[in-house]
Amino acid sequence: MLGQFQIPKGDEIRVNSDSLKDVVKQVFLKCGVPDDQSEIGSDVLVSTDLRGVDTHGVSNMLRIYVKDYQSGKLNPVPNFKIIKDNLTTLNIDGDNGLGIMQGPYAMNMAIKKAKKTGVGIVTLFNSGHIGAVGHHAMIAADKRMVGICLTAGGTLVLPTFAKETRTGTNPISLAAPSEKYPYFLFDAAMSSIAGNKVRLVARNGTKLSPGSIGDDQGNPIMDSVGVDVSEDFIHIPPLLPLGGNRDQGSHKGYGLSLFVEILCTILSGNVPNMVDPNGNLCHFFAAFNIEAFTDYNNFILNMDQMLETLLQTPSIADSERVIYPGVIEYENELDRIENGIPLHKEVVDWFDNISKTMSVDRLKIF
Repeated sequence: MLGQFQIPKGDEIRVNSDSLKDVVKQVFLKCGVPDDQSEIGSDVLVSTDLRGVDTHGVSNMLRIYVKDYQSGKLNPVPNFKIIKDNLTTLNIDGDNGLGIMQGPYAMNMAIKKAKKTGVGIVTLFNSGHIGAVGHHAMIAADKRMVGICLTAGGTLVLPTFAKETRTGTNPISLAAPSEKYPYFLFDAAMSSIAGNKVRLVARNGTKLSPGSIGDDQGNPIMDSVGVDVSEDFIHIPPLLPLGGNRDQGSHKGYGLSLFVEILCTILSGNVPNMVDPNGNLCHFFAAFNIEAFTDYNNFILNMDQMLETLLQTPSIADSERVIYPGVIEYENELDRIENGIPLHKEVVDWFDNISKTMSVDRLKIF
């Protein structure tokens, strides 16, 4: 993660991951979420923090989820409704439940179908925020499959040349297993930066890189810029598509964002938030059974050869190294299990306050 998104050393407090998971589960329970779903939600959030995806872990997301439960925006006890169920596909109405709990269920349904037919695809609509999409893709990789997860919702991002935002950050993820090396895990927003990175910059008191956001007329801001700090870090300025401006390929990021919108939203029978601002989020899950395409051991061998070739590629400087998506997440997880998860002191203060107001346990400092 780039320096502006990292917690300043003087503001960093390391917490025990098991304690964090237990406290998060207690918070969900206090919001009326059933025990099994609270367990899933805490696992998704803390696993995300362990991998170093701080944008979608507890720091930014838990307070938003609590607020949405308390306001009635989220349904703590949703009832899934299956709209269409075919041999390889499934379309589910999430009944306004939180996506981080519903995502693992949907991916496991895709895996179940893929075991029988080779491919399983599930669309999920009328759902809440799904967290880091890569977490759900990894569920398939752990089952010896290739997993894909996409999500669409919101209107934070400017189309190329637009004055007004129209699409969400609409991230794409793909996970694939390997044997000798960390699993391949690609997880990236189709905007210049993930929206929650604005919150990290605001909390850290740093600046966004050029080409991250647009001004109030939609023009790309090609200078480093600070972010106004709001009380709850909710406000996010207009984000640029992946690529930043047209010269750097923003039309590609814009096109990919619509690619996600079609598969998540329109394919599930809904319209994007640019058409209906009151609509909920929509998600897409796919599992590809490797054995339906090739021998699994052959796939693993080929993956390892590709990943090894990448890792052995000469770098431009001794201080840099060539890696692939998934390496940093793997290394972060090893470090954070052993040394604790770094949280900003402001986040720890928030947990201290929520512990008092909700009567849940306090975090254990590592």
